Amino acid sequence: MNKNPTSDAMATAFRAARDSARSAAKAAAHVACLYLIEANGGRGSIHETWRGDGPQFWCKMAAPGIDAHILTQSFGDRAHVVFRCLTDIEYERIRAEAEDRNACYHDEECDCDDTPWPTLAELAEPGTSEVGFRNCDLRGHVTRAAGSSKLDLTLDDEPVSEVAALIRLARADR
Repeated sequence: MNKNPTSDAMATAFRAARDSARSAAKAAAHVACLYLIEANGGRGSIHETWRGDGPQFWCKMAAPGIDAHILTQSFGDRAHVVFRCLTDIEYERIRAEAEDRNACYHDEECDCDDTPWPTLAELAEPGTSEVGFRNCDLRGHVTRAAGSSKLDLTLDDEPVSEVAALIRLARADR
């Protein structure tokens, strides 16, 4: 077998570039968690995530009432976030801001809903415990446990900067 030294050098260069990109994305994910901790008033911690079934995450920011997983399919700049035990006021503040920021600016053929987030009235309807929503790239769901006045909000794939802004809104009166 005839080895080509140029191919070996290119393969080595490719592996080094790939490994560098992976390391940079992981570092960005950890800084993203620090950014989210700062947005949460300095409360929270960074955890490595288990690489099992389900979506893959670089790491997770955990704080009382919030878990934000930084997605591996991103460069450390997108998160799956769960807000637990939001009050109606906190949810409304987040919903109003997120709908305003994520308004659809596509053409008339777009199937986006102008107000995709469920209202408190919709969530209070009998038999309604979980409502999903989607508007262009915004995806998630809201859950209210039976007999509870608190809401859980999950956003599937959001820019970290948007998550930080929503954390600040949710925590504005705490």
